[in-house]
Amino acid sequence: MIILAACGGALIAAGIVLFTAELTRRAPAPGTPPPRGLRGVLPAASAVRLLLALVAFLAVLLITRWPVAAIAAALAVIFLPKLTASREQRQRTAMLEALEQWARRLADMLTASRALEDALEASARSAPPAIAGQVGALARRLAARAGTETALRAFAADVDDPAGDRIAAALIIATSRRGGGAHAVLSALAEMLGRDVAARREIDAERAQHRTTVRWITVFIVAFTVFAVLNRDYSAPFGTVPGQLVLAVVASLYAAGLGWLHRLGSIPAPGRFLDPPAAPGAAGGPSTGSAAPLRTGRRR
Repeated sequence: MIILAACGGALIAAGIVLFTAELTRRAPAPGTPPPRGLRGVLPAASAVRLLLALVAFLAVLLITRWPVAAIAAALAVIFLPKLTASREQRQRTAMLEALEQWARRLADMLTASRALEDALEASARSAPPAIAGQVGALARRLAARAGTETALRAFAADVDDPAGDRIAAALIIATSRRGGGAHAVLSALAEMLGRDVAARREIDAERAQHRTTVRWITVFIVAFTVFAVLNRDYSAPFGTVPGQLVLAVVASLYAAGLGWLHRLGSIPAPGRFLDPPAAPGAAGGPSTGSAAPLRTGRRR
């Protein structure tokens, strides 16, 4: 009976993780071959985390025989690293700083009487590491004689940030005007991104205390769980059906509190406004989509 319950819970946890991964999966860049096997559905890091969650589920279920504790342990393995880490915030700040540097270099290239498309291709050789992949993909699309607007929209989709949308939109408009005013617009965007990066670093320093609180609460929960498992007399009431219900309520309250603290320590990103590149139409040509005012001609 325990083995059947463990297998059932493992399948439920796997289904939840796979469903979440499918909802949050991004479309690959144009020209990227489709991945094969499990990597096409689930990233390697998520697959490892799923395996660890299944191990935690089975271990806690076999030790305590509490299904609620086993499910809570599996969910903790999946979600706690996201709640206690600040890697995503640091990566976005680094990307904004890289966009600022790239915009300044691109503006300097345009002052040397270069065509906008040529400057974009040349900028890939000196792009900051945080956006080197996105800028390199942009240069490859332009070298393949893709439309300038299509390549810039794909670049904005790769960056996946409103800052990238602003730069791409400014370049699309500059292309329609044969590059007029691109240097001034890029310089202004770089100044704005510089102020944004400085503000984000100050805010991140202030909100770091919330992430520290989440880590301490996590340590306390783990220590208390170990104590409850080792002290059978203390944890005996949780082995009953009412005890499992109480444990479910307590675990839900802890999860809600940790999620709230994580939101306090996170900086929400504003929504994007630039549409992705239009898919090819039935006749083989690109469709204009909903952003016709930003449509530009094919690169010459």
